[in-house]
Amino acid sequence: MKVASHFNFTPAHRLPPGFDAFRLRVWAFGLRLLVVGSLGCALSARAQTPPHLPPGGLMQLQVPQGIVDVSSPVSAAAVFDPPVAHVGDRVFYRVTVDATESSVTWPDAFPTPAELGFGAQASGQITQTQGARYRPLASFVYEVKPRAEGRFTVTNFTVEVSGVRLAVPSASLDVAPKSTATVAARRLRLDIPQTKVFVGQSFPVRVILPTGPDNELEALREIELHGDGLMVDRTASHQSIEPVNLDGQLRMAFTAELNVVALAAGPLKFTSQGFTAGREFMAPISIRGQVRFPSGPTKYILLVSEAAELSVRPLPEEGQPASFTGAIGRFFNDPPRLSTNRVQVGEPLQLKVTFHGEGDFCRFVPPAAPLSRDWQIIADPPPATSFTLVPLADDLRATPAIPFSYFDPDLGKYEDLTIAPQPVTVLGQGLPLAVAAAEEPGKTVAPLKLSALAQAPGGALAGLRPLQLRGWFAGLQLVPLAGFIALWQWDRRRRFLAAHPDLVRRARARRELRRARRQLQAALDAGDAAAFVQCAARAMAIAAAPHFPAEATALVGGDVLAQLDAAGQDGPYAETVRQVFAAADAAFAVAPQVQTDWLTWRPGVEAVLEKLEERL
Repeated sequence: MKVASHFNFTPAHRLPPGFDAFRLRVWAFGLRLLVVGSLGCALSARAQTPPHLPPGGLMQLQVPQGIVDVSSPVSAAAVFDPPVAHVGDRVFYRVTVDATESSVTWPDAFPTPAELGFGAQASGQITQTQGARYRPLASFVYEVKPRAEGRFTVTNFTVEVSGVRLAVPSASLDVAPKSTATVAARRLRLDIPQTKVFVGQSFPVRVILPTGPDNELEALREIELHGDGLMVDRTASHQSIEPVNLDGQLRMAFTAELNVVALAAGPLKFTSQGFTAGREFMAPISIRGQVRFPSGPTKYILLVSEAAELSVRPLPEEGQPASFTGAIGRFFNDPPRLSTNRVQVGEPLQLKVTFHGEGDFCRFVPPAAPLSRDWQIIADPPPATSFTLVPLADDLRATPAIPFSYFDPDLGKYEDLTIAPQPVTVLGQGLPLAVAAAEEPGKTVAPLKLSALAQAPGGALAGLRPLQLRGWFAGLQLVPLAGFIALWQWDRRRRFLAAHPDLVRRARARRELRRARRQLQAALDAGDAAAFVQCAARAMAIAAAPHFPAEATALVGGDVLAQLDAAGQDGPYAETVRQVFAAADAAFAVAPQVQTDWLTWRPGVEAVLEKLEERL
């Protein structure tokens, strides 16, 4: 929030009569109090609502951000550094483009004089500050070693920047005789205190930028290490300006110390590079000694160093303990600390261990939780070096030992750093250590304990293989599906029969007709003519009942005749039906009738029943 106040005061010697300078100062002071009070009320009212961002992030949002300039025309420049050299000197050919490095398509070959031995190439990118704007800058550097005297020129050539061709201007190098004074090219220095390390070991690397011409010191940005088998830990970098011994002389230099981890065994080569950035220090820096910083606009120049060699050895496999987690260095631990030394069975307690030493604590892996029958051990997530211990028995007197070891690169061997057991007292679940006898005060009895193991074995099992891993378990999973399908089919059949009740009546009539025929056959076998006639009439009524529909006991002979076709109603079938129903009705007559010939009607009755059954 910005509050702009503009007040125009009249000098004291020009004030109107009766208005002196003292009154003017009092009036101005009161106006300032009014403005400050109003601003304080506004800020206090806003402070009542907790911000959604931390104060640093909120302040960052209020600061105007710079604009990235991508609309200006892209330009290129080429130069030899230094422009004058001797035969055999190291010179750098630099090409800078106002664009990102990824947008520049560098040609595979460009015109170079044969007398200039072009060597290794390096490239990088930086964001240059141009007032309130930012603009990317890509730099391509070749190391050149002249082979003859004279003036040599790299003619202009073209590169592609985002698909657009851009001309790179020509640049010349004068290779003078030895008698001519020249200036050596600026380059970075690599300082590696350790040249022999082990795989996984962290070691320091210092990138040094000595003072330049006129003893001026510049900042170094976008520092990178190039080489296979190395990993740079940028979270542990440190920058300083201090005197450094270079070639036997103390010179002020910008120093960036990086932690590097070797990832591959064997001889490794790597180089460093970085951009000079004038007075643009992007991180906290410590200064020891007197230095002089350059004035004027910042010159962003990509500097490289000579290749440094490093010998990386693999960790010895012989004697490597199982408790080794990858810690390399020299370590020791403080005595372990327990949250309590008196717990009950199943009650957790905390074991904390603090490690010290020389090594890479950013990649320090705490010891793993061992397996124990009497303790449940849970390791807290890294980087914490603490454990949660849960006792599982009441006769424990100490915590378990936690194995741990590290590798000492100076001695070249593994060192044991096992966490020693700590004394504890474990009580039974909910049981006191000793119970006072109610009968005799002051007398104690033995502490209560858990029950002993079972005396008899339990039920036998065919095997310890879980049920879900047995073959029949997969088929068992299909039983609910089969039941669901059966239920669905049953409901479908029920709905169909409910919509077609005639099918239900015919099916029921066929079942009852089969039962009536069995009874008819039983009457024939017994020679009971009266039972035969009654069974025959009932069977015919059952076969004709579904067509009405009606109950079979409510039908008479005329109803059965109505179910025969036109030929059957005038033929022998009709006569048989009349005789059977007449004989069946005769049972209700006052005078009984003769029954001698009723059993001979069997063929006719069977024919009628077959005729009626065909319509069911």
